[in-house]
Parts: sequence; C-alpha cells; structure tokens
Amino acid sequence: MTGTMRQYELMMILDSGLSDTDRDTLISEIETEIKATGATITSADHPGERQLAYRIHGSQTGYYLLYTLDREGGDWIHITNTFNIKTSIWRFMFSRIDE
Repeated sequence: MTGTMRQYELMMILDSGLSDTDRDTLISEIETEIKATGATITSADHPGERQLAYRIHGSQTGYYLLYTLDREGGDWIHITNTFNIKTSIWRFMFSRIDE
C-alpha cells in the first residue's frame, strides 16, 4: 500500500575488524543509502562491538547498528542489493514494526 508511512527497524552487523575511520565511512554510506530510499532515520543506536552467537567470517565479535526508520510503503530490494555487495556488512535485517 503506497502512500502510508510505515515504521521499520534495521539491524546490522558490521565487520568488527574495521578501523574507526573505515567504520565511520561505512556508517555514513549506509545512512546516505537509507535516506536515498525515501526513508527517514528516526533513531540510530550503535551498541558497538558485541559477542556473536556464532562465528561470522571466523570472528567471534561483530559491530552492531540498530536503526528505526519511517518510510512510505514499498520494497527494500535496491538497498538490499547494495548492502549485499558490501563485504564489511556481514548481516542485516529489515523488520516492519508498526503492525
């Protein structure tokens, strides 16, 4: 249903081995790409490095990001494809939370 504002949560796990500069650059790119979809970032929480439930790329830790987004209905296909090609983004998941 287009035209209706919906709320989403985006959880991401980034490569914990990135330098502070590289991580800040990646986070800036992520936020720019989110906004380019027409979404508004209503909250951003960066809990930082945390223990993983299972190893990812041999690592026991990952750098966590959590966003709350408002966006009119639609899909996340383009941004999903963009995130999938960034090797420093290990995992991400969009969840609709306004239901």
